[in-house]
Amino acid sequence: MSLAGLFAVLVIGLNFVALPFLLMLLLSALAALFASRRTKLPASPESRFLIVIPAHDEREGIARTVQSCRAQAYPVELFQVLVIADNCTDETAAIAEAEGAEVVVRNTTDRRTKGYALEYLIERLQESGRFDRLDALVIIDADTVASADLLRKFDARIREGADWLQCYYTVANADASWRTRLMTYAFSLVNGVGPFGLDRLGLSSPLNGNGMGFTTRGLKRVPWKAYGLVEDYEYSWIVRMAGERIAFVPDAVVKATMLEQGGEAAAAQRRRWEFGRKEIKKRLFGEVLRDRRMGLFERLASAVELKTPPMMKLLAALTLLAFLNAAAAFAFADPLAHPASWVLLGSTLLMIAAVGLYALAPFAVFGLPLGYLATLAYIPIYAAWKLTVRLGDKPAEWVRTARTAGR
Repeated sequence: MSLAGLFAVLVIGLNFVALPFLLMLLLSALAALFASRRTKLPASPESRFLIVIPAHDEREGIARTVQSCRAQAYPVELFQVLVIADNCTDETAAIAEAEGAEVVVRNTTDRRTKGYALEYLIERLQESGRFDRLDALVIIDADTVASADLLRKFDARIREGADWLQCYYTVANADASWRTRLMTYAFSLVNGVGPFGLDRLGLSSPLNGNGMGFTTRGLKRVPWKAYGLVEDYEYSWIVRMAGERIAFVPDAVVKATMLEQGGEAAAAQRRRWEFGRKEIKKRLFGEVLRDRRMGLFERLASAVELKTPPMMKLLAALTLLAFLNAAAAFAFADPLAHPASWVLLGSTLLMIAAVGLYALAPFAVFGLPLGYLATLAYIPIYAAWKLTVRLGDKPAEWVRTARTAGR
């Protein structure tokens, strides 16, 4: 075999490695693009909800969050709003109570994550008997505004049989800076197109920590046991590996305030997300492949999901592969006459179609303004920043993200 032929074989091998990731991008985008986002609502709501807001030193934003949750277009006798003031050293509890929320104060300094706070509340609800009088818990972060129809949409899906719900989670202050615009675009992919596509393919959505819903019957089968750096992502895999499916509700929305600039607070938040997810993916990959409670297609799709790198890394790898494809194809004396060149060309076209459709889907599916396309020019700057973040040490424990004053 010639040197050009050997190079082509190696590059074709890399294309086969990339194929599952490309197919998942393409299928998710197509499923999201051609599915209806509208949830069919019953004539009248029935489900009894407790909206739970875990909060640690959130005096800047807790009032707005409680107001948003209490303003749900839902019968007032069928829902309540509760704030867990978790190890707070500020006026979070008093502000939340003044806004009409029920407040549970928790002071356990050795167990400070949101995961422990939720476990504490669920145990108290069960001990009091109140848990059995509820149909579902809805988890909203303390820096968030929820769409007024969120409970109506969740009620509809619960009555269809769903026990685990995730709504569309995006950015409240989208136009505050180029960074928040870019995060809005990224969220529209990771928290929007991706899970919506999975849901329409008959697969489970992940949980994103904010805008989650759990029925009490579901929690009885799969109790909350997640306490790590990314407790939501951890619990979503506990649910999925129990043979259950998380439904994505694309037309119910929560919007959280994001940091407008970089700095140590943003770096710490990103580091927690990156290291936490990487650790869980590494630990669960083999278990998912062996789990017989999941169907074969779901196991394979889950394995691809667990091995998919962060979007920046994936795009960089696919860009490099496209250049390698071109180099391998033109290494032959007569590229158009060699079958390997056509294989490489076909793979490159698939790559362009998959990445292109996935990248453009948010504008069609979630109505993202076309002007956000210009913000993509900042991707190299953001990628460089993320690289410096990953060079830092793994977080030893959960630390609250510092908010911008007034948010």
